[in-house]
Amino acid sequence: MFSRANSKQADGTPSGSKSSVPSIISADLRITGNLESDGDIQIDGSVDGDIRSGRITVSETAVVKGALEAETVRIAGKVTGQIKARQVTLLKSAKVVADVMQESIAVEPGASFEGNCRHYTRDAVGPPTSRKVEALIAPTMPRKPPVEAVKPSPVAAVGGGGPQSS
Repeated sequence: MFSRANSKQADGTPSGSKSSVPSIISADLRITGNLESDGDIQIDGSVDGDIRSGRITVSETAVVKGALEAETVRIAGKVTGQIKARQVTLLKSAKVVADVMQESIAVEPGASFEGNCRHYTRDAVGPPTSRKVEALIAPTMPRKPPVEAVKPSPVAAVGGGGPQSS
């Protein structure tokens, strides 16, 4: 009669399964430390630390200082750090100072973005792991050769000193 084994939610999924309701960091909450969730996280307050989740939403009132790693990241507030996601969306109110690794990115007019943007695919990077974002990004960023290693190539002299006309 009151068995949970056969109970279902309104959308037909069994009760007790993951819901799509995000964990919310409210506007008056400040967190110092890393956050990790298998579900969605919505940040309205302030976070000083790395965040890893399935989906991260940074609202207009939010301030995040740290790395973000998720399948989907939507930013309307301020983010300083690194972002690694399959899909990144910077809304018009976003103020982002970050290096971004992504498969696709959308930037609305009015959004502020300062940093490097690097495209990647899952096949090239591999499956997500528990390693920190810094460890994944740093080895893949191109490195400039030392200045002394760059030598100008010799230029062959061309007779006549100018273009030849026929």
